Amino acid sequence: MYRNLRITAPVLTAVAGLALITGCTADPAPAPEETGTASSTTVGTPESTASASPTDPSASAAQSASSAAITLSRGQEHRITEANTSVSITCSGGGDIDVETNGASVRTTGQCEDIELRGNDNSVSGEDAESLDVEGSNNKADLRNVPEIDVDGTTNTVGVEQTGDIEVEGQNNSVTYASGDPVIETEGTNTVSVR
Repeated sequence: MYRNLRITAPVLTAVAGLALITGCTADPAPAPEETGTASSTTVGTPESTASASPTDPSASAAQSASSAAITLSRGQEHRITEANTSVSITCSGGGDIDVETNGASVRTTGQCEDIELRGNDNSVSGEDAESLDVEGSNNKADLRNVPEIDVDGTTNTVGVEQTGDIEVEGQNNSVTYASGDPVIETEGTNTVSVR
């Protein structure tokens, strides 16, 4: 009897050690819930994203989708974290769009709140936003009416119909607008012009 116990004890110790190393437990800790009043939606891989609270029926999450259609209202946010993703977003009186990846293509309709491009080779086109914030390189934005534009990085291109405030830092960035009398601040080698 003692002989079997000696053989079994090292095996049990090894199995318990392996379970601890891989994070396997008999009673997993519950996942934390999101807090706050604004709901959030995300396109990306399950490892890199946080989805909307399951109790919020107005929010939706599209996991690992190559093409998704999203509708946002004021106070809601949509994060795009999957590279080379194509997303259509309807802003119904608001909604924030955060692009935090490379190679994403976003098409908007309606009036969005804040659109942020973080990364490289992303593009956004469509209608209106209250503000546009671009960081990274080789990003492109083509929108209609954006009162406030902030561009930082290299070789980013922004074209809008109307704006009121333009701030550009970095190198080889280009901002063009068709109308408005914007306050313009530039640092670095960049161009801001009327088209």
